[in-house]
Amino acid sequence: MARRRSRSRRRARPASPPAALEDEDLLRKIFLLLPPQPSTIPRVSVVCKQWRGVVRDPQFLRGFRDHHRKPPLLGLVMGHTGHPYFRSDLDPPDHIPHERFFPPDILSMYMDLFDCRHGRVVFFDHQLREVMLFDPATGGRRHVVVPPVFDEKDIGVFNAAVICVAGDEGHVHGDCHTSPFQVVLIGIHDDNKRAFASVYSSETGTWGELISTAAIRYMRELSRPSTLVGDSVYWVFDGNEDGILKFDLDKHSLVNIEMPDFGDYSCWSSFKIMSTDDGSFGLAALEYQKIEMWEREVDCDGVAGWVLQKTFQMNTILGLGPMGGMDNLMLGYDEDDRAIYVRTDIGVCIIQLDTMQFRNLGKDNFTTTAYYPYKSFYTAVSDLSVCERRVGGISRSLAKDESIMVPASRGAGAAGDNAAAASTRTIPGDMLDKSNSRVQGIDTGLVPSRVLTQTRIDVIFKKEMETRSKLTKAWAKWFRSNGIPESKADCPHFRNAMKLTQQLGTRLPVPTGGELGGVNLDAEEELP
Repeated sequence: MARRRSRSRRRARPASPPAALEDEDLLRKIFLLLPPQPSTIPRVSVVCKQWRGVVRDPQFLRGFRDHHRKPPLLGLVMGHTGHPYFRSDLDPPDHIPHERFFPPDILSMYMDLFDCRHGRVVFFDHQLREVMLFDPATGGRRHVVVPPVFDEKDIGVFNAAVICVAGDEGHVHGDCHTSPFQVVLIGIHDDNKRAFASVYSSETGTWGELISTAAIRYMRELSRPSTLVGDSVYWVFDGNEDGILKFDLDKHSLVNIEMPDFGDYSCWSSFKIMSTDDGSFGLAALEYQKIEMWEREVDCDGVAGWVLQKTFQMNTILGLGPMGGMDNLMLGYDEDDRAIYVRTDIGVCIIQLDTMQFRNLGKDNFTTTAYYPYKSFYTAVSDLSVCERRVGGISRSLAKDESIMVPASRGAGAAGDNAAAASTRTIPGDMLDKSNSRVQGIDTGLVPSRVLTQTRIDVIFKKEMETRSKLTKAWAKWFRSNGIPESKADCPHFRNAMKLTQQLGTRLPVPTGGELGGVNLDAEEELP
């Protein structure tokens, strides 16, 4: 009987699970838990090609934003008229130098800073009569010409607000760079008794109809930052008495609201519009060391009025004795966290109104103008390849046998640096593919980023202060030689003439004595 030969069958071995750092699903879950700081994702992307592919996936980026919900505070945009300034609120490697936040062409412009919200900064160019919206994270910008009706109606443009109007369910502000937005442009008529507004839509690319208030008391200035509370935008204006303008985004209505009956307050930085504990419209007033919190309420008869909700002593919150006085000023407000920025003699302090906790930011690199908190995810650079180009490449001359140094990221959507040691990352030399001059996933032919340090604000504004001093001396010389007291410089007619001259720029020469004479000089006009 033939002997049967048994054939040994090899059993198929079960596939071994992928290593933890090779499982993309697991990597996604790990990366979602990383902090949403500017340097996080760009640094992950340079480790290897696989990690880069994970963090470049749009689905992962959306999940990252949805997981964290609130974008981090990157710093403060400061200024009003002149050159803007950015002060980073983060330490290296997430620190963003002023020169990396704003490109050189914007730093050299002389414009009004109007607003900063939902990742966009709004400027106004008086000479070109246009609003410019700048996205520091992507470098994108849009120029919008002021509607002709503002000039036809003799309306001076004084302020604007930008609002993201994305209707996506679960939309997270902080990555609004491709989302639709609106700009509310507001101005005061030359009679200083009426305010006008118009809304620009990015979806239609057009301005809406002109909206006006009824005639109200004298308004002179409208330079304070706007505050978004619910579906309305608010501004405080200066005049014989301070007041509030409210623009309803749903009803497209513009109304005037009287301020509470205050005592003596040092200046315009004593007031800040904000939301209340229940999300309604409120107002904070700072008088030396005392802060009052007011709320606008409607009684049973439908009449709206102001009610004082609480009062607290700022020096008690800060745990200090008597401090400051007229130098204590509210210069900024964080709409998301309900926090105020107060300048004191110990530094600029952030006071969280819900918990009354505070953080002292110190005294260095602060202006005395308005502060606009800037918040954004790293994904503000929506195309990560753009972000990596801002990171800078790795040239062959920088490659060593043992390691190579990857410069820190550039731009607001990426990290900045203060020193070379704090702004570089060491990568093992065996990751360098010398045959094609590439580090896994990174082009080496890119220009390496420069190491920049935060320029002191006193250096940046030194030239501007010198120019202001020259201007003041020139006007003082004219007043003195003509026997005119300096108090006349506060005359509304003089101020309006100066503002109009600034708005026109060099387009029209200053009128001569012959042009001022005759009918123009004889016509007397009462002060408003």
